Amino acid sequence: MRAYGGGIMTAKTCLVSVLVPAYNSAATLPRAIHSSLRQDLGDLEVLIIDDGSRDDASRIAGNLATDDPRVRVITLPRNHGKPFAMNTGVAAASGRWIAVLDADDWYAPDRLSTLIRSAEHRQVELVADNQFLYDDGAAQVVRTAFPAHDSGRLLDKAAFIAGSDPYSDFDFGMLKPIVRSDFIRATGLAYHENARLSEDFLYMLEFLAAGGRAWLTARPMYYWRQAFGTISRRWTETGRGQWRYDYLAANAANAEVLGAMQRAGESEFAALLQQRIRAFERLHWVQELNRLRADGAAPAQLARTVLRHPQIWPLVAQRGLRRVAKAVSIRSPVRA
Repeated sequence: MRAYGGGIMTAKTCLVSVLVPAYNSAATLPRAIHSSLRQDLGDLEVLIIDDGSRDDASRIAGNLATDDPRVRVITLPRNHGKPFAMNTGVAAASGRWIAVLDADDWYAPDRLSTLIRSAEHRQVELVADNQFLYDDGAAQVVRTAFPAHDSGRLLDKAAFIAGSDPYSDFDFGMLKPIVRSDFIRATGLAYHENARLSEDFLYMLEFLAAGGRAWLTARPMYYWRQAFGTISRRWTETGRGQWRYDYLAANAANAEVLGAMQRAGESEFAALLQQRIRAFERLHWVQELNRLRADGAAPAQLARTVLRHPQIWPLVAQRGLRRVAKAVSIRSPVRA
């Protein structure tokens, strides 16, 4: 592991550390970093954790660190995944608050100051905001993650569970929180490094299970680039295509946390995890079915796959009905 661009970390602290895990993000990394450096508060550092990138991201990260002393780069010799990169960043961070920024996303200019001010006023250990969902192919915001006219609210266990539908295109496990570093270190809160999907959800769940208090504001200040554009119907360069979702790895991590929640008597969280495990297993087999179809599998092979996994029958039926409805609407004549 190599760190450069800002020198060796000292005991000096800052208000907030922005952690940017980056893997093959050369095309999007500059926008993400510049959105951090242009915040209306200056007492920050930006840690780019280059997670074994094979594109030009490492060189770009180094140039960004050379241009601004607030930027530091941690270079990992091989790819470990976002959870490992985040844990590495937290260990190196000097901020009183820890913020996350994915390398293909960006912040509104006053995001950090607004959220930290809100968190300190309400005396909570975590604060998060609404998000703009951005279609890169269409170069426009599609919508907000949830209604922007709602007022802010306490994000307690009940609210988190209610907002964690595994079939939704956005749930509260996809929030990008800012967390007090002293809470992280006092509780040992960390990302599960065996999770390549759902790591943010598990982090939020374990934060709440550890007794953390959280506030959610309805104002969107985080721009989340959709992996697959709702309007353009295209994958982004960093989206890595339609087979990117590792549901089985997510379920291994979910099962690990499920055992911990059961031992701690967190029955509501345990029930939520069991629900997600069932959902991810279904989604895994639906993804496998789509993969077979894309590879030109014979109808008989597709039928055998469906018949072997009755848990996916409702999802397959729903998708079939949607295709029929779409075909009917296309064929229906337009009335004058």
